Amino acid sequence: MTESTSARAAGAGRASRFAGLIREAPYLLLIVLSLIGIGWTSVSRTPPTTYWIVLAPVAALISIAAGWRRCLSNAERLRMVASQALHWAAFLLAMILVTVSDVHGMLNFNPTALMLLTLLALGVFTAGLSLWSWKLCVTGVFLGLAAPLLAWVERAALLLMLIGAALIAFLVLRWRFRERRRSAAEPVSIR
Repeated sequence: MTESTSARAAGAGRASRFAGLIREAPYLLLIVLSLIGIGWTSVSRTPPTTYWIVLAPVAALISIAAGWRRCLSNAERLRMVASQALHWAAFLLAMILVTVSDVHGMLNFNPTALMLLTLLALGVFTAGLSLWSWKLCVTGVFLGLAAPLLAWVERAALLLMLIGAALIAFLVLRWRFRERRRSAAEPVSIR
């Protein structure tokens, strides 16, 4: 009987972890989709306009879902949905204005994508503040920190490759030096 109780407890633990993962899935999805957008823009060298403009309503729906649980009445829910719709419409307009400058050739694709990611991060963070959702705030902060980090990695790619090559060369030389010392330390047997 003890074994069946512990088996049920282990099953319940797995189920609660899975339920927790499901609850966090929208925030993780937003992060993954944002990083895919940056990668797609960097690799394809195509205008990122459509992707980012489609991602803004996805972020709006995630924000509305996060705020929905906190509202007690239908009137509060309607006010929250209207507030979020206006909030995300303003950010969508800002994203469109950023991409208009891209059409005129002022920016190439990578800075435009990073700027749109920063706008999305700001939108998610401010939506989290207005909804009192710490998970949205953390998602927004993560996306906001990802933008300069991705820009730095892109600019420092050559430096990172040189550091990696130097590290590999150091490890190969160290390995060869240890092998030589090991072979010199072994006694030579004469037969």
